[in-house]
Amino acid sequence: MKSSLGHVLFGLSVFVFSASHLWAAEEEWELKRDRDDIQVYTRSVEGSPYDAVRTITVADDVRLSSFVALIVDAEACPDWADRCAESYVIEQVSATENYVYTHNDLPFPVKDRDVVSHVIWTQEPDTLIVEMNSEAVAGRHEEVRGRLRLQMAEASWRFEPLGGGQIRIISDAHIDPGSALPGWVTNMLLVDTPFETMKSLVQEVRNPKYRDAQLGFIRDQ
Repeated sequence: MKSSLGHVLFGLSVFVFSASHLWAAEEEWELKRDRDDIQVYTRSVEGSPYDAVRTITVADDVRLSSFVALIVDAEACPDWADRCAESYVIEQVSATENYVYTHNDLPFPVKDRDVVSHVIWTQEPDTLIVEMNSEAVAGRHEEVRGRLRLQMAEASWRFEPLGGGQIRIISDAHIDPGSALPGWVTNMLLVDTPFETMKSLVQEVRNPKYRDAQLGFIRDQ
C-alpha cells in the first residue's frame, strides 16, 4: 500500500494554485523528469518562494468515470497517492462538491502535514474534458497534535479524452508547506511524489471497483 498532491502534493495527493494561474504561461514549465511515459514539470510562481508542479501522462483503454470514481473515493487515497496516510470526506455538499480531510506522512524529522480541501468537479459538455479543482480552507476540522495544517494548498486534475480510448491526464499543484523544509524533502515532493502518484493512479484505476464505475455527473466518450 502506498504511503497523498488531489491528496503532500496532491496532499502537500489527491491542493491547486488557482486553475487560471496554473493553466497559463505554458512555455514557462521546465521538464524535470520524463520516465515511464510520465512527464513532471515545475515552474516558478510570481509572489511565492515555492514552485508549482505539473505531471502529465496518457492512459489507454480507461474510462473518464473510472478516474473520477477513484479520486472521489477519498478513503482509497493511501492506495495510490504517494505520502497519503489518511483521507476522508468531511462534508458532501453535492455529487460534484465536497470537503475532504487529508493527512500526509512526511519522512522524519519533518512534521506531518494535513489539509482540509474544498473540492469541485466539472465536465465540459462538448469536449467531455473533466476537471477537479481543490483548494485548502480553514475552520472545518479541528487541528491534530503533531500535524501542521496547510493554509495554502491548491491542486487540480484534468482528464482530456483524445479518442481511440486514450485519455490525457494532467495534475497541477502549488502549496505553501507552512515552514521551511530541507532541500531534499522539497525536491522529493516536487518530483518524486507527483511522479509516483501518477504512476500508481494509472495502475489503481484498473481495479474492477473503478473500471466499471458509473457516475451520474460524468459522461464517457
